[in-house]
Amino acid sequence: MFPGNKFSGHLIFYASSFSVCSMRLSFCLRAGIIFSTIVIVLWVFRANADVPMLDSHAVKAGLTLAYTDNFDRKDAKDLGKGWSEAAQDGVVNEQISHHRLYFEIPRGQDNPWGSATLDLSDPSILGHGLHPGDYFEVTVRRLSREGSLGVELFDSDQLRAGSAIVRGESPLMAWNGTTWMPIAFDKKGAPVKFDWNGTHTIGIYFDSADGQHAVFSYYLDGHPFGYWTVNLPDTELDKIGVYAQSKAADASFEFRDVKVYTIPRA
Repeated sequence: MFPGNKFSGHLIFYASSFSVCSMRLSFCLRAGIIFSTIVIVLWVFRANADVPMLDSHAVKAGLTLAYTDNFDRKDAKDLGKGWSEAAQDGVVNEQISHHRLYFEIPRGQDNPWGSATLDLSDPSILGHGLHPGDYFEVTVRRLSREGSLGVELFDSDQLRAGSAIVRGESPLMAWNGTTWMPIAFDKKGAPVKFDWNGTHTIGIYFDSADGQHAVFSYYLDGHPFGYWTVNLPDTELDKIGVYAQSKAADASFEFRDVKVYTIPRA
């Protein structure tokens, strides 16, 4: 990871239950990190039962499925229309394989990461970015014993959320500009861990944008876990993507069912 872009923001976390709507945490956590040109502040507010978050099924019920990519095409190095690739600190092989977007990291010596970015503004995709009220999701799965994977916004390695890099179960994490922080908590404030060798769907809802800040809510397997406020002059999310990273050799990951939902617009 490296600093030095236009993003800064706030992470707001929610305690979660798999049977009820998520609520704001009742304990207090506060931290400030300042580095380079980026300032990121983490806040957790007191519980407020008047501010529930809808699960992703309710969010999608009022939207239109505007784009989907299930990678149901021939195996190829070319990821397809609208997709681009990037890698840092080592080789990351990305390809379409067995109807999946497949990442392989053959050597993890320098902790390499790779990403694949979908340009929503491409006329063959949507022809425009996402606006407040829109939502997208991606299904992810780690195939190797360790390594991290997840989703990113704006083609930025500063705006990523996904698993930890360690083997075994780990929390849903977000990069705060300096380190990875858990963003999924239970009602007692303890990080919730997930088996990332199983299949999970990460969703992001575009809450709002006022020309100075943009707010995005994060979902895992349909459940809301918090939102991220980003200092951003743009009011449109034009690029979404996925990433993988590993310190171990022969790490592999798969992504499928990229779905974009938008507000019906004339």
